[in-house]
Amino acid sequence: METQTISSPAPAQTQPVVLPRVLGPIAALCVVVGSVIGSGIFIVPARVAHELPFLGGIIGIWIVAGAFTTAGALTLAELGAMIPQAGGPYVYLREAYGKLPAFLFGWSELTVSRAGSMATLAAAFARYFAQIFPAPESIHGAVWQAMAAVSAITIVTFINVLGTKGGGGLQVVGTALKVGGVLTLIALPFIVGGGSVQNLSPWSLPADYKGSLFSAAMVAMVGVLWAYDGWMNVTPLAEEIRDPGRNIPMAMVLGMSSLVAIYLTMTIAYHYVLPMAAVSAAHDASSANIANAVAAVYCKTLLGANGVLAISALVMCSTFISLNGNALTGPRSYFAMARDGLLPAWFDRIHPRFQTPSNAIIAQAIWAITLTIVGTAMILVPPPTSSGWLPDFVTSAWTTLNRKHLYDILLDYVIFGATVFYMLAITSVFVLRKTRPDTPRPYKTWGYPFTPMLFVGASLLLLGSMLANHETRMQALGGGVLILLGVPAYYLLRRKPTLAESAG
Repeated sequence: METQTISSPAPAQTQPVVLPRVLGPIAALCVVVGSVIGSGIFIVPARVAHELPFLGGIIGIWIVAGAFTTAGALTLAELGAMIPQAGGPYVYLREAYGKLPAFLFGWSELTVSRAGSMATLAAAFARYFAQIFPAPESIHGAVWQAMAAVSAITIVTFINVLGTKGGGGLQVVGTALKVGGVLTLIALPFIVGGGSVQNLSPWSLPADYKGSLFSAAMVAMVGVLWAYDGWMNVTPLAEEIRDPGRNIPMAMVLGMSSLVAIYLTMTIAYHYVLPMAAVSAAHDASSANIANAVAAVYCKTLLGANGVLAISALVMCSTFISLNGNALTGPRSYFAMARDGLLPAWFDRIHPRFQTPSNAIIAQAIWAITLTIVGTAMILVPPPTSSGWLPDFVTSAWTTLNRKHLYDILLDYVIFGATVFYMLAITSVFVLRKTRPDTPRPYKTWGYPFTPMLFVGASLLLLGSMLANHETRMQALGGGVLILLGVPAYYLLRRKPTLAESAG
């Protein structure tokens, strides 16, 4: 595949090559909504009910997480409209804190957050794919699902290498289909009959509840935030969105308000049709049979056996479009980093015909596939029976991961790294309000400074909880270690300026 190199923007006499503005307001909105609605709303409500077996707590956690995420979106919209360049949070961190923190964000995107999101979505895609197309007897079920996940990542990568307009068009069509599908699910009990108000109980915490309510809420919060993840995906595309000062804030505000309403209504619909015990029982992540997932149980209750196939097809399409959203947006950060000289020049090359950052797109896909293979290996290879040659904490972590599904392994890994840098990106608004007060701001954060402060405070609470909880600690620490490896990587990978750049 022939490529051309985009020159770094350092020489004063040379205009840097930029990505073409080919995406309109509808595409921007669909990037927000289509990237967020993936697998989470079809799986996560069972995890929430398992941790918080009362409707008041369930509704509360979805509202709190929605408010938390919306606070981040309202803040990031100001930065996206103010600095409409490729890279999104990478650019804001660079302007507020310098190159090293910005590099660590991009490094985290590649090694943890973005590629990890792709691997997690692909794992969810594969679970439902295997429901429609079961594994042949000669192939282990986990291997079959890994093959499906790798294939899905490969396909969306190829589509986005061929053109941003094509990737954006797929996002628009796919988002319309998936939103229509979710709205149909919400209406289904009233169309075919089914459900009972009596199922919407208990409302308050049961008297026999055991354990820490706070710890349970934090575990549930991780799952809910995964369901909302993707809300910032439009900002890395700012350089390719027409009229970004208007279209980026509009996409984020309308997108998040719609998503919170859809997610809350869908969750209530599950509980209207299924009793609390049935929703909670669908949490069993060790089951290879996706017919036990909450969305499948919901559809089976209303439509019979065909309902499982129907929901499998819907979630397959939904996760595929979310995969496309990640392939469309994530590589812009690596492209921007390379354009600044913080990654090898290979990353800042665009295809001469398709005008896409093809190498960055391919690099992200390779790492997502690697994570998929490593996660599958953790499931297939049993931990050693004797831990004499390994530290106890390694054996314990291996045993825990071996009992999980690939989807759950990757979910906690992603949320920790994403939360760290989303929080730092949000704090950029405080810095830039002081250091660049005269820069035009087509949109200013509603509720400033309380809105970004809400996001930062909630982020710190969530991160501390993930590190304290033994069920999420190892994945969180794994993501944290990869982030810290970005410090030596910064000094190894950044390019020295050429003589022309130094003179400029």
